[in-house]
Amino acid sequence: MSSSNKTQDSVPCLNEYPAGLQVIVCSLPRTGTTSIKLALERLGYPNVYHMSTFVENPEDHKYWGQAIKAKISGHPIPHSVWDGLFGKYQAVVDAPSCYFAIELAEAYPNAKVVILNRDSEKWYDSFANTVQKMIKRRESLETLEWTLRPCLPTQLSAIMRIGNLLSKSGVGLGSYDKKECLRFFHKYYANCRARIGRERCIELKVQDGWSPLCEHLGVCVPGCSTVDGWVPAPFPQANDTESFHTWVAGIQHSMWKQAWTNLMLYGLVLLGITVLFLKTTWFTGLHWCS
Repeated sequence: MSSSNKTQDSVPCLNEYPAGLQVIVCSLPRTGTTSIKLALERLGYPNVYHMSTFVENPEDHKYWGQAIKAKISGHPIPHSVWDGLFGKYQAVVDAPSCYFAIELAEAYPNAKVVILNRDSEKWYDSFANTVQKMIKRRESLETLEWTLRPCLPTQLSAIMRIGNLLSKSGVGLGSYDKKECLRFFHKYYANCRARIGRERCIELKVQDGWSPLCEHLGVCVPGCSTVDGWVPAPFPQANDTESFHTWVAGIQHSMWKQAWTNLMLYGLVLLGITVLFLKTTWFTGLHWCS
């Protein structure tokens, strides 16, 4: 299907895709991952696994835990892990998936690969002001998470456990200084280029727009017909620094609110048990005294 055929109805339907991932995006956080997610959805890939997907599906932590531990130990990751995570998805982008881009490319040899890049200095400035702050905060709360785990919402506990496992193992980005972050950045992209066949890949930035992405995927540039003729749709531009902080703050407020509610409930239960125990002890003491 040529990208030069600019028609609204040229976007593929879900039933045109075979089983398994069709697009793997090699993309560290803050390289335009939310924008590319929206772009892929606009091109007809309705289910794209993104960091926000993991946040909304904390039960996935068991699969990510298996994948991370296998990678740390140097063991192959069972395909059942990927099936459990991506059974209904056509594409993956952003963390945690990005740290397994090479393994995913091997597991899904028919998938097309997009290497989503960005100027390294601009990337670091964005990363340091957003994701890295969250990583440092999360790592500092590791002991508290372990202590309060029975009281924490599953969503909060899963994010903290998988996030800390990624960052502290070196599989994912951690609370590094600038030099270490840039070294991780360049090594990541060099490994993706070296270990994934060039015939499967395209390297681009979100500023490149629709044309190279659509040509690589074999789909048409999306747009619509107007009185002035056919007009291409604007390429998505999403999740700037302000939007990121707003999104994170909303999630944290919701999860910590639930955590405090759980703590209060546990506290009331513990208080009730304590009062019952003291009453029982007191009555028992009276019985023995009489």
